[in-house]
Amino acid sequence: MQIKLQEVIEAIDSTDVNTQYYYYIPEERIILNDEDLVKEKYLIPLPSHKQIDDYGTMKAFIEEKTDGEAKEWLEECIKGAGAFRRFRSTLERFALTDKWYDYLEQAHEDIAIDWCQYYGIEYLEDNPFQKTEITVQNPVSRSEKKHSYRFITIDKDNLYSLAYLTADFRKSLAALKGNKIEPDVDEAVEELRYYISKDYPVFAISDGGKYVGYCVCRIEDDVVWLESLYVRKEYRRNGIGTMLFNKAAAIAKEHHNDTLYQYVHPNNDVMIRFLAKQGYDVLNLIEIRKAYEDEELKDNYQIGDHSFRY
Repeated sequence: MQIKLQEVIEAIDSTDVNTQYYYYIPEERIILNDEDLVKEKYLIPLPSHKQIDDYGTMKAFIEEKTDGEAKEWLEECIKGAGAFRRFRSTLERFALTDKWYDYLEQAHEDIAIDWCQYYGIEYLEDNPFQKTEITVQNPVSRSEKKHSYRFITIDKDNLYSLAYLTADFRKSLAALKGNKIEPDVDEAVEELRYYISKDYPVFAISDGGKYVGYCVCRIEDDVVWLESLYVRKEYRRNGIGTMLFNKAAAIAKEHHNDTLYQYVHPNNDVMIRFLAKQGYDVLNLIEIRKAYEDEELKDNYQIGDHSFRY
């Protein structure tokens, strides 16, 4: 999912008590609340008028950017009804109008970036290396310019955005058993809903709004299991897996665990090597089952004196 950051900012600028914008996932565009579009699950609400809170921004501007007589006048003028009108007049009196609009623009940009990060929407910025009249036509992703990794807590409101990555993870696990499956986003949504309903910690790492990795911690009787850990292929070897693992290890420590526990496919060489680097090289238990009917098992693994089909 992608969006031009400027489009988000412009929607925030236009939002008021009667106006609500949404991001329409299938078409990757912003729509007004009066457009009649299909399933509600495909709509992500942009920040509301209350969330934007320009009055709070106004108070912060007075506190941070003014002093002396101007500050005294501004603090007085925002009390009661008509505060915004008196505020603008007082800004003009002290030649602070441009300074205010610069501050407001930055505040709205910060809100736009936070919204993109939270919902896993990669935001595109104008190319700073092009001339002004060309930049609008040549947006580049933030991840192409510099990494801006941020931990995002996944909850019932933004789990749908993570479902695409979860579906890819399940596809990669199936491949370890020689099975080819298509990513099932709806199934991934239900999986994530289950984790959230159980209060399992779910975290993603966002790079410029794009979810590039995530982990799930399953907590049962204060024992913490690393249920899932996955990083997009193109983002591996950048320390993201370690960031996620350390986050999970910190949760284990909070529950007074000396170690994280995890199930690992015996042929998942990438994960086994990764765990070894974290000091996890002790075999704990072996999960054993009877072969399914018509199941073809091609691999064998030797553990001690015992051989196991896989």
